[in-house]
Amino acid sequence: MRVGRPSGTRGEELPSPLAIFVRDDGGYTTVAVAVALLVSLSLVFSLATLEWASSRSADVQAVADASALAGSNVVAAYSTVAQVVDACVLSMGLLGSVICASALVIAAIPPLQAMSTGVFAAGRKVLDARRGFARSASEGLSRLEAALPALVMANSASCVSANSKGDVRYVGLAVPFPQKSESDFSGLDDGLDAEEMEEDARRLAEASARKQAAHERAEAAKERAWRADNVDDPYCLRSRAERLAGLSGGQNPSYPEPSSWRFDFARLRSANYYLTRWSAEGETGSDADELQRSCARKAFFRYAYERTSEAHCDESEEGCSIDLPELPHTTAGVRETTLYTDVVWPCTIEDGVRTLHCSLDCPGARGPYAGLASLADIDAGSVAVCPDCRMDAVAMGNVADASTNISNGYEHYWRIVVEASREYQVARDEEIQAEREMQEIAERADGAFERAMKLLSVGRPRLCPPGAYGCMAVVSRPDLTPVPAGISHFSSEGELPRGAAVSAATLAPDEGTDGHNVLSSVFEGVTRSDGGLVLDLVGGITGIWGRLLVSYGSSYESVSGVTDDVLDGIGGVFGERVASWLRKKISATVTSAGFEPADMRLRKPVLVNSQQVLDRAGLERVGKVRELVQALPMEPRELLGRCAQMVSDELGDKTFTVAELPVPGMEGTTIPLTIDLATILGALT
Repeated sequence: MRVGRPSGTRGEELPSPLAIFVRDDGGYTTVAVAVALLVSLSLVFSLATLEWASSRSADVQAVADASALAGSNVVAAYSTVAQVVDACVLSMGLLGSVICASALVIAAIPPLQAMSTGVFAAGRKVLDARRGFARSASEGLSRLEAALPALVMANSASCVSANSKGDVRYVGLAVPFPQKSESDFSGLDDGLDAEEMEEDARRLAEASARKQAAHERAEAAKERAWRADNVDDPYCLRSRAERLAGLSGGQNPSYPEPSSWRFDFARLRSANYYLTRWSAEGETGSDADELQRSCARKAFFRYAYERTSEAHCDESEEGCSIDLPELPHTTAGVRETTLYTDVVWPCTIEDGVRTLHCSLDCPGARGPYAGLASLADIDAGSVAVCPDCRMDAVAMGNVADASTNISNGYEHYWRIVVEASREYQVARDEEIQAEREMQEIAERADGAFERAMKLLSVGRPRLCPPGAYGCMAVVSRPDLTPVPAGISHFSSEGELPRGAAVSAATLAPDEGTDGHNVLSSVFEGVTRSDGGLVLDLVGGITGIWGRLLVSYGSSYESVSGVTDDVLDGIGGVFGERVASWLRKKISATVTSAGFEPADMRLRKPVLVNSQQVLDRAGLERVGKVRELVQALPMEPRELLGRCAQMVSDELGDKTFTVAELPVPGMEGTTIPLTIDLATILGALT
């Protein structure tokens, strides 16, 4: 290769500096290739070193994020436990109250009132068990919250420690805010008691029993009267009216069942009968005695028609008023009626004495007419008895004497109806009075149930455990970390500087979960805890509790719907006004209490700006972060050991039972809600 131009006579060529790297033929020399390879390797390893340092520097933030999430995971698990415990307490309160309310409705149904004591006892047992469970759960949750900061720090510190690899070591933890519990568990032990409802149920059952006894007496009297009116034994009013007066059709109907019969039907039949007999009686006879009996019968039939026509038989749910006349069949009975005092009997002057006759056709009525008189006038001495017809109170009393006292007489069966009506009236009055007492007691009982619902429908326990605002993690890389030898051959030895990062996480509802499923799993776990036989053994109470428990977190079934189904299952309410009224009031009370499904979605931790957590806690960011960084221990095992000791001091070494959950419907059976501390403490030590 030539450079420049020839000089002098000899024209010598000078060598070029580039000849070291480029040959005369244009190719690269070995030196050029070696230098290029060296520079390339230097650049590659320098970039690798830079990339390693960059990634290791950013890793501290990822570890801080993971630590914050790990701390919030503990709070999320606790929140689920607390919500489930609250759901169990509320559902047991609802179950006990609904069972007690069902007992009240049963007590208001006379045929079923005897069952109310046992049903109420079942409800009372549920409420008593619920009270004990609520108190133990309140204590257990308080202790668990006291240990929650240690659990949060331990879980987050363990996460930080797990991310330390090789020469890169991290220390740090997450701190919950608030750092101390601000929860209020007073709502769990709300003082719900069934004592007031129990007294009302007892009094309601007593009044119901009185009503039932009175009702049975009334029905027995009514059936006896119905038989006297319709069923031949050997005769009855209907058959006697047909035979003696020729009544049929609408004037003399038959009533095949006592349920469709009323006392007024016998009254109407009798009015038709006596009107027909009165109209048909001709006041005739072949001699004075026969004439007297005919006239007396006509007077009796007239009197009986007027009395049965004027009588009333008023029956309604509000009261009963039956006034059927008792027809006289003795002399004393006649003297107590208008038959004795009515001035209807003709008189004549016989031998200077004013004499009473059954009729002017009487053979003894020979003297001049002397007006009308009453049978009472004979006893008063103002008129004399005719010696021929002998018409007087005794004769009138004999008209219905035989027909009242022998089984083929119409008045015999009428007397049965009248006597039964008196018994029916007394029994119905007692029944109505008992029902009024039942209504008064039911109104008080409804007030007691309403107060119970108000206790259950007030705000549930306010959960604000440590970490409710969020968990803030501070993670440090405390050591200078040398660059790995494998990537520093072509660069000077370097070190990764110390570093720290801050992160925060809080809880948010997991839209992919459903409280219905959460509580369903709880219920299935409880009912399967005894070999899957609990539901088969205890019948309906456990099933009702399961529906109420699941409805706490479900929009598919409401508390009021479950209550209505329970009340509908009682049956026999139709026709019982107090029971029907009480059932409607109980249903309306549960509906108005507004037991909306609680938000039972699982909570999941999500990363947030740490300032949000500190703002809720009322803290200034820079100062708090500096304080946490300075407080970080340099030895992770020491930190984990401290956390394990705090958990052990608060909860024990092996297991911690939050509460013993009694299974409704299975007396004496409890399911411990237990946390396995051995697993937790083993991971920390």
